[in-house]
Amino acid sequence: MRLNPSYPPEYTRRSSRLLLVLVQLTMAMLAASPNSPFFNLTSHVDLASLSRLDEYLISEDILHFAQTQTEGRVGVFPADGKKHADCIELCDRDTSTWCQDVFHARNGKDDFRQCRGHRGDSRTWRPNTNAFLLPAVESFARSLPFFSEVGKIAIIMNRPNDKGVEHADIDQSDLVSEFVWVRTKSSGKKFYVRHPDTNEKTFAPLGACVGWFDDHLLHNIEETAEETWSIRIDGRFTKEYRAMLVENGVFGNQKVPMEGDDGQGLRGVLRAQEKGPVFLLRENDAESSSEEEESEVEESEEEEEEEVVENSEDEAASV
Repeated sequence: MRLNPSYPPEYTRRSSRLLLVLVQLTMAMLAASPNSPFFNLTSHVDLASLSRLDEYLISEDILHFAQTQTEGRVGVFPADGKKHADCIELCDRDTSTWCQDVFHARNGKDDFRQCRGHRGDSRTWRPNTNAFLLPAVESFARSLPFFSEVGKIAIIMNRPNDKGVEHADIDQSDLVSEFVWVRTKSSGKKFYVRHPDTNEKTFAPLGACVGWFDDHLLHNIEETAEETWSIRIDGRFTKEYRAMLVENGVFGNQKVPMEGDDGQGLRGVLRAQEKGPVFLLRENDAESSSEEEESEVEESEEEEEEEVVENSEDEAASV
């Protein structure tokens, strides 16, 4: 507010006080407003590396990867049973013998649950042909400060005027996804996350951007006239970034309280995942206990069989 110097001093003082009150009210409203469901982590990333990644994706003509790289593969990125985008997966789930001990699925529904729980597990995912064709993307992912280990990596591409599919990725009460969403500066993707309390859209800041959101929350893109891309990188958060997101993140609603969440809902679930998703650790412990019991039973049966044989031999000798 610009005050006219010809106004009387009393009016000037009142106007100054009014201006001060308005500023204080505005600051109070901002302080009381809910945290953003899109947690911006861009300031924690080397901007030069983000810029180099942008130049690299353009030089590789990433939006026409299927045409320029005949050995590469482009698949569909589904959401709620519909096509949300095209996708370049840089990892395949490893089916070799060495990782079978970390992935046991009983049926299709459990396979999805297990797959989500293992998304950040480096033992479960092996770089595929796409990763070898796009080495700088994998290198960028592994250089990020957020993860103690990196799992699944995917480049998500939308065509002009794509509307996407508004969706939530998971509804599990015992899992919070550990990942970051990345958009380089040449991509104009308009990405938003809905706040669980207000249902309002919160957009990722324009330009180069890295962030996290709880993917229990609804999210989507808004259509643009351009082709756009973003990258999802799953991993296991370091202690520092886990604590930061637990303290400041916005979380979806937990349907059922879970053991280990300390009554804090999904916030407590993320806090408890320091050694991996709790439900996986619990199931692995149960399977280990079951295997030990089976082993003990087998050993007991073998000892009984040996005892029977020894008794039979003793009886035959006495006759």
